[in-house]
This record gives sequence, structure tokens and C-alpha cells, in this order.
Amino acid sequence: MTDAELAVLSILAEGPIAGRDLQTEIARRGLRAWTDIGVASLYYLLHKLERQGLAQSDDAPERGASRRTYRLTPAGLGVLRTAVAELLGTPREAHSAFELGLANLPVLRPAQVRTLLAAYRQALAARLAQARERYKQLGPQPPFHIDALFRHRIALLEAELAWMQDLIAEWDAQAPPDERTPLPPAEEVEPMQRLMLPRDPDSLHRIETSHGRQPSPPKADPSPADPPERTSESDSDTGQDRLVD
Repeated sequence: MTDAELAVLSILAEGPIAGRDLQTEIARRGLRAWTDIGVASLYYLLHKLERQGLAQSDDAPERGASRRTYRLTPAGLGVLRTAVAELLGTPREAHSAFELGLANLPVLRPAQVRTLLAAYRQALAARLAQARERYKQLGPQPPFHIDALFRHRIALLEAELAWMQDLIAEWDAQAPPDERTPLPPAEEVEPMQRLMLPRDPDSLHRIETSHGRQPSPPKADPSPADPPERTSESDSDTGQDRLVD
């Protein structure tokens, strides 16, 4: 079961609700922050739950999906209970793309790391402020499970933000200065790297690919063929004699 399906079933378990009111409740609880429930995809999801026998709607197709009333079926309640019991009783290790970035931190320059960590910290602070604002909108006495949901989310953001601030301070204390690697002298550049880049007059790669090579001399034109030798007079006379005979 996906997070989106679980979230919708959990709301239906609280009682029958119209499609448009379900949209409002999803937005009020901030469920779209951690589930893939779009405004248009919600009705596709409801239709899918109906086909699976986990939810049902009133027989009024002419009213449209947004005005129909949806409720949880007994089969849907059983599936929901099994999913919730598994989620609450089994700790799960959460992997994130941020941890993958931390594992590859050395490939970046120190200045890049400082900028990116500061941007991450700023994004965390914005999410925390948004979560606190939504929690305030719940009113003075929200249902216990909704209150626990928001307090847990806020506690996680507060803990990560505090950890992030410590990480940035530790990074600044040990990070080397951000110095660019100097270019090697021209004679140390591999011949295969000596490319011609004419648009950059100061480029190291404007060096010729080889030194001291002289152009090949042009090939000499072939001598004209010798003219055919003229026949001797005796030969010509002999030829004339042959013609007379």
C-alpha cells in the first residue's frame, strides 16, 4: 500500500466525506508534503480504492466525483489496520538523497560545500516555519493522532536543523582554504592534451603539438619523358626501298 492510499483510507475511517471536502482535509493536514496526492490524482486514487473494494461512494454518477460521498468498506478497514500496525511496530531506516551527497562530499571544493550546506539549512528552516504555521491552524484542541502527527514532524525538523548547524560549524573548523589547482607548466602537459584553442590567447593548450618538426619538402616534379629517337637515314632509305618493292 502506498502512502497516498494509506492517507486517504485513514481519513475515510473517520467517517463518510465528500470528494471536495476530502481535498480540503488533505490540504489542512499538510498530507501533500509527504504523500503523492495531487488535486486531480485524488479522484483517480478514490476510483482505484473502489475497484479494490476498499472504499465505496454513493450511486450518484451525475453529481461528479467532487460531490460524491465516499466511505470506508469493512475490507478497507481491515487493510488499513494491518498497514498501520506494521508502520507503528517496525522502525524503518530512512534513506535520503542528502545522505548520498554527504558520502561524496570530497568531490566538491570547500566553497561549494559551504554554499550548499547553507542552502540546505535555509530550506530546513523554511519547512519548519511552515509546519509550525500549519500546526497553529489546527486550533487549540486537535484530535490526539493529528496533534501527534504534527508534533512528530516538527520535532524531526528541529532536530535536523540543529544537527545541520553543528555540521556547518564543524565543517568550517576543518575545511581547507578554497584554492584552485594551479596549471602545470607547459612542458609538463601531456602531448595528447596540447590541443589548439585559438579563442583563448592565454590558454596553455595553444602550444603546438610538436616542437622542431620541419615541414616535408615538396616533391620534385617528374622529369618529362625523353623524345622518341629519330630513325637513321639508312633505316628510312630501307623503308623507302621496301615501299618501292
